[in-house]
Amino acid sequence: MKSLKYIATLLIVILVLSACSNNKSLYSDDGQVFRKVITQDISTLDTALITDAVSGDIAGQAFEGLYSIDKGDKVTLGVAKEMPKKNNGGKTLTINLRKNAKWSNGDPVTADDFVYAWRKVVDPKTASEFAYIMSDIKNADLVNSGKKPVSELGIKALDKYKLQVELEKPVPYINELLALNTFDPQNSKIAKKYGEKYGTKADRAVYN
Repeated sequence: MKSLKYIATLLIVILVLSACSNNKSLYSDDGQVFRKVITQDISTLDTALITDAVSGDIAGQAFEGLYSIDKGDKVTLGVAKEMPKKNNGGKTLTINLRKNAKWSNGDPVTADDFVYAWRKVVDPKTASEFAYIMSDIKNADLVNSGKKPVSELGIKALDKYKLQVELEKPVPYINELLALNTFDPQNSKIAKKYGEKYGTKADRAVYN
């Protein structure tokens, strides 16, 4: 009887040790792998069209904007390499970007990617439900209502890695605002390639 208990105990120990040594299991933390259970299907990966919490949560894992919010609810640097430089009473922001930020296809993340994405959000043709979030950007509401062209939105690329943002008025919480998914960049080459199908499947978008 004692020998049977000994054998059973030995088998349990062997099984436990073999399980612990399996670094390739589903729950392994080996390597840079992030796993997350989601409660429903993602509606879209197009940041201009996201309105639901699940898609927004996934976008937060797949895209990086100028800034992000850390676990202490503080603004941290994302693609921007510093906080905005403010002029014109706080209505003009100059933001320098990191030169080492890349898209998943190897393209650099540039100031033009932000200009393209923001214009897309307020373009009436996009019909973004979250276009109102950009109301603090100069001319955003006028562009969204079709009274001004998208080129009049208060954002421009001063060079490949420098953005200028014009606000309607000084916004004390502007850094927090710019951390929202709606302000994320889009790779215009890929977005234009897929058109209305952009972001409808994982391979119809690129990530940064």
